[in-house]
Order: sequence, then structure tokens, then C-alpha cells
Amino acid sequence: MQYIQKWPGKITCVFNVSSSSLSDFGFIQVAENDLPFQCILLGGGEQITAEHLRNASIVLASADAHDQLHLSLLCREAGIQCVYVIEYIPETRYQIAALETKNPLLRLRRLLYLRQQEKKRLAAFDISEGLQSNGTPAYYHYRKYRNHLLYFDTRVFRKHMISETDLVGRLDELSRGNPIRLAFSGRLIRMKGADHLVKLALKLKKRSVLFSLVIYGAGEQEKEMKRFIAQHGLGSEVSMPGAVDFYGKLLPEIQKNVDLFVCLHRQSDPSCTYLETLSCGVPIVGYKNRAFAGILDLADIGWGAEMNDIDGIVCIIERLSMNRAEIAEKSRKSIDFACKHDFETTFQKRIDHLRSLV
Repeated sequence: MQYIQKWPGKITCVFNVSSSSLSDFGFIQVAENDLPFQCILLGGGEQITAEHLRNASIVLASADAHDQLHLSLLCREAGIQCVYVIEYIPETRYQIAALETKNPLLRLRRLLYLRQQEKKRLAAFDISEGLQSNGTPAYYHYRKYRNHLLYFDTRVFRKHMISETDLVGRLDELSRGNPIRLAFSGRLIRMKGADHLVKLALKLKKRSVLFSLVIYGAGEQEKEMKRFIAQHGLGSEVSMPGAVDFYGKLLPEIQKNVDLFVCLHRQSDPSCTYLETLSCGVPIVGYKNRAFAGILDLADIGWGAEMNDIDGIVCIIERLSMNRAEIAEKSRKSIDFACKHDFETTFQKRIDHLRSLV
């Protein structure tokens, strides 16, 4: 909150009211009076207009939101600087459409719609003042645009990162040769590879790898995953505690009780899971989608296999279970990388970028 208040003048945030049901994972409630900014709520389908932007010096808009692509033109006409935030690249949008749409005709219509939206997105970027890209996929895909900033989304403040004492204690436990401790946290949906997690567990058990796997989160795959666990007798190895409090429960448990984080995301979105896991000093083994591969290019913080290659992930975990020193080495590299991208540093970097354009 204090970092928002450093910005001179008044901040106004404009939100659309959604008719969608609220998620049971990651949902929090905040009283409007507790917000350190003015909040304007728009009705369903209502567009942001020039009146909403009146007296603004700079507008930070979402390029992932189809109903904000007109803002760069409004800003140009009003003499206001417009900066877009972008996360998804076209490939990611197509991956999501393919995973979520079973009807082939409906899928084709959705893909055509996404292509048209991308044309509008590029036109908006052409007349914007700058871009802030969350993750390497968007940063590299839209690299031709000016005033372009790369950042990594995270909710972890410096004070929440694993301490040296706690890291040493966990690595000491790792060296004792006990079953390797695996974990995943996130929405339990196919897009996040949740259904692959239980299949991975079964393959590890068949290979006689001693392990435990804790799957935090909730989602549409949850019931099916629990049925799979029961059907294949994985109850001793796999537990699913559901969605837990991020700061009070999830971070402390990962920092203390997890040796490896398993991330089988099937699409290339820049999930905050990556940096938040690394802030716990826990290296990641996962599918080399563009987001994770981009981080691996920048820092030696984990191991990757090709998309959907569960057997490749099994082989990596099996090898690491017998090479604990390699895990320990990358645990330290993980926290070193995360320290460069904590919430305070990332937020200030983005604010400085905006200030430089006013």
C-alpha cells in the first residue's frame, strides 16, 4: 500500500462489474474505504470513456482486456500518455481456446475472433506511449514497441522471503535421504496441468521413487483428481488440502516442507507461481512452456521437459531424488533470482517506468 501512496496526485482505478461467479481460490474481500485509490465501477458492457480519463496524466491499461484496446486512441485525442500492460501472447490465447473448447466449429470461431482482437491490440500499441510486459513471452513477442519494460508478477514482499536459517534447515532435511517432497499450488484446471499431477504421481510410484506430493488449490479438476488418487491407491503419497491462505499458510509450508515444486502448465502464461515459488528457495521442475523456458534462460533455477512429457518429468525427479546436492544448489540460485524481483522492487520499477513517460 505505501508504494501506491508514493505516486503524486490521485490514482483512479476503473473496473467493470462482472456477472461471472467468484472464484473459490484466491478470493479476498476489501472494503472500498480501505483502498488507497478512488474506484469507479462500470456496469456490465459499459465502456471507459474520455470523461473517465479527465484530469489523468497517464493511463495504465490492460491489453489483455478486449474492452480497453480503444484507450490509446482516447488518450491520444486528450493528450494523455497511455501505457499498456500485457501478459498473454497469441500462442497462449490459442492454447487456452484449444483446451477449453471441445466443439471444433466453436473453436474455429473463437480462433478467428482472437486473430481479429490481436489486430486491434497491435493497432493500440502503435499509438501507445509504452508497454509493461509481465514475463518473457510477451516481452520478446512485442519487442519492437518502444519504452518496453519487462517485469515478473509476484505477491511476495521482501519480508515474506525464506530466511537463511530456514533455508539451511530445509536443505539439511533434504540431505537426510527421506522421500523427496513435491508440491503444486494453483487453480486445479487442465490449463494449469492439474490433471497431469496425479498421473505423474502414479508413474513415480510405479518407478519406486519415494516421494510425497501436496497439491494446494481448488478448481474443476479437483473431484476427478481425488477419484484418481483413490482408484490408484495414492492416498499415502498424495494429499490435497484445498485452497489455503497465501501468506499465513501456503508460503510457510512451502518454505519449510517442499524440496521441489512441480509446475505442469500447458500454456505459456506468465504465472506469478514461478517467482513466488522461487522466493521460498524452492527450485521448479516443469514443462518448458514459453514462460518457464524464458525464466530458465535468465537463471539456473530448475529443470524442464517438453510440453506434456510426463515421463520426462518423472525421469528428472527420479534422478534428483538420488542427487540431492543438485537440488540444494538450485535452491540457493532460486532465492538469489527471486530477491531481484520481490514485490517492492518490481512495483517501484514499474512506477519509475511510468514516471519517466509523464
